[in-house]
Amino acid sequence: MAPGGDRPGEIPALPPALIAAPPGVDGTPLRQTPAPPTPIASSRRAVPRPAEGLGPAFRGAPAGTIQRIAAFTLDAAAVFLASAVVLVLTQSVLLAGLTVFELALFLWVLEARTGLTLGNAVLRLRSARADRPWSPGIGRQFVRGIITGAGFLVAVGSWVVVASSAWDRGGRRQSWADRVAGTVVVAVPPKAVEAPPAPAAVEAAPLAPPQVVPLVASPSVVDEDSQPTDARAASRRTESPEPAAPGSDRPLFTVAPAPGSQAGAEAPAPAPETGALLLIFDTGQRVQLALPVAANLGRGPVASAHDDRLIVVTDPDASVSKTHLRIEHSRGRTWVTDFGSTNGSDVRSDDGQTTELVAGERVLLDDADRVRMGNRSFTISLLLGTDSSAGERA
Repeated sequence: MAPGGDRPGEIPALPPALIAAPPGVDGTPLRQTPAPPTPIASSRRAVPRPAEGLGPAFRGAPAGTIQRIAAFTLDAAAVFLASAVVLVLTQSVLLAGLTVFELALFLWVLEARTGLTLGNAVLRLRSARADRPWSPGIGRQFVRGIITGAGFLVAVGSWVVVASSAWDRGGRRQSWADRVAGTVVVAVPPKAVEAPPAPAAVEAAPLAPPQVVPLVASPSVVDEDSQPTDARAASRRTESPEPAAPGSDRPLFTVAPAPGSQAGAEAPAPAPETGALLLIFDTGQRVQLALPVAANLGRGPVASAHDDRLIVVTDPDASVSKTHLRIEHSRGRTWVTDFGSTNGSDVRSDDGQTTELVAGERVLLDDADRVRMGNRSFTISLLLGTDSSAGERA
């Protein structure tokens, strides 16, 4: 017998740990890690609600329902109070009824032309077209007034029509009358609105080292019509200007010579622009401005620069804003810029094409163009000589 008890020719026995069945084969339960639950996709999709607002053309927000009801109540109270006074003084129901009709007609025309009523003026509201910030107009205001006025036949039905703006899901808070007529009521923001402070950055990016650019590397051709005069002069001033002698015509700043010009040769000074711009309004008002010119137009315009001309536009409809638009003319070209007016501005060319002016965007005018500002319009004529009889100077 061999040592260890093994017989010759026999296979030695394996240890029990090597011949044990793996887990799960002999009935031993396997330890499994539970898989994360698979999320079940919901079949209900969220329907985005339209954002409240009137579009980028409007400066205000949709008026609230409480404000609209209060404004309508003020208008109705003013009409009925006036008719009650007439009834007490004259003891005539007919005259009281005529007073109600005339005052309602007056408010209807006033709102159609300017978007204002007594209540709208007190609560800073304004009626406008739904597609652009213009006054509603006679047609839209007629449809709107008929629907709202019909509510007086059923007790307080007119207030229900006005209050229906609370059920508008379109984001514009239009009442039933507004939806049919295609109008909106805008809450006009205060004139001096301070911009909210910019949020502070979480981590400020490291600033790059400043780069010094020599003056001789500045471009020689400058588009003097694309920036204000003060900015043009500041960008072209020499590094160390010497004071000019009294009575000399030395310029305040110099311009680098154009490519190809002889060194040391002085560029000829441009001839001063002569002539005038003649503005002829549809009301018959005529204004003559000597060239070059930069002027602000409106019912009570305010200057944007110290040398601006101010042109007060005659407007019986009060559709022109206080500072409505700006006219600039230099080097034979004329531009117009809208200041974000309430009733807007546009340019109609000779072929009938109309271009609406975007607030703050400078637009070049062509010959025979007609500019509309509110309910007023005017044309521009270039005069080669200053003729004082052509119109009044601003």
